[in-house]
Amino acid sequence: MKAAPKFVISLDFELMWGVRDHSDIRTYGANVSGVRAAIPRMLDLFERYSIRATWATVGFVFCESKDELIASAPSLQPSYTNQKLSNYRYFPEVGEREDVDPYYYGASIIRRIVSCPGQEIGSHSFSHYYCLEPGQTLIQFEADVRAANAIAQQRGIALKSFVFPRNQYSLEHLEVLKRNGFRVFRGNERAWAYRPTDGLGQSKLRRACRLADQYVNITGHHVYDNSIEGGLIEVPASRFLRPYSRRLSKLDRLRLNRITAAIDKAAATNRTFHLWWHPHNFGLDLDENLNFLNLVLAHFSRQRDRYGMASANMGDFV
Repeated sequence: MKAAPKFVISLDFELMWGVRDHSDIRTYGANVSGVRAAIPRMLDLFERYSIRATWATVGFVFCESKDELIASAPSLQPSYTNQKLSNYRYFPEVGEREDVDPYYYGASIIRRIVSCPGQEIGSHSFSHYYCLEPGQTLIQFEADVRAANAIAQQRGIALKSFVFPRNQYSLEHLEVLKRNGFRVFRGNERAWAYRPTDGLGQSKLRRACRLADQYVNITGHHVYDNSIEGGLIEVPASRFLRPYSRRLSKLDRLRLNRITAAIDKAAATNRTFHLWWHPHNFGLDLDENLNFLNLVLAHFSRQRDRYGMASANMGDFV
């Protein structure tokens, strides 16, 4: 019997570690602190629709205290040419524990996610590691991966799914993941604008193409069959769930149609549709973002009834 079509959700759970190289608490802190209200409400919505999801979590977020944060750090740290990219340089501004610093610690949130049925904790590297940025090395990446595994294992979590920060990776990075026990990763959309590149490669043209692609079908539906890359199961991304924007809110019907058309395509052709976003994307305008997500999940639910489309997290492909 042929497997059912799949609807996959993955979230890049980073808190401040995911944006600190270009933002700070003054400019982006409200989005990050808003995660504490957003995630419980997302989980409630997932339970309502029986949604399974992967939460690709930065290893730093697991830490309970600054002492643990420092003690967990590997001796080999990324030697980026642009040292603003290294999250280790921001340790001095981190508070002593989660109750006094909601921007950098997320242990209590992880416990809340784990308690919800169907939710998988995956890895988003230990330090929000940028695999294609100049200066860092493959050996440093492997040290980061081992640290991510260690901090999760201390919580009784065996990591098997990986999402690369800024979607930067190569075949060599997949080989590192394989020998460190990972089984599945999120690949990029199969189009020029989404190919892995370092920060300098993110041209205005690429960004403009991706923005337009949120509303108009420029690069295709990006629905997939299962595949193997670098010895790992690849579950490629189909669509980034762009957050609500008051400026562009009149285009939300197009944004929704772009997603639902791809879900329809995956359901009708027995393929996989993979939606992803960051929890901090919902940190502001929470009601508007949840209302939009509800429309997406309701549409998936109809295709589950019609085609037997199944909700899956990344680990389910293992």
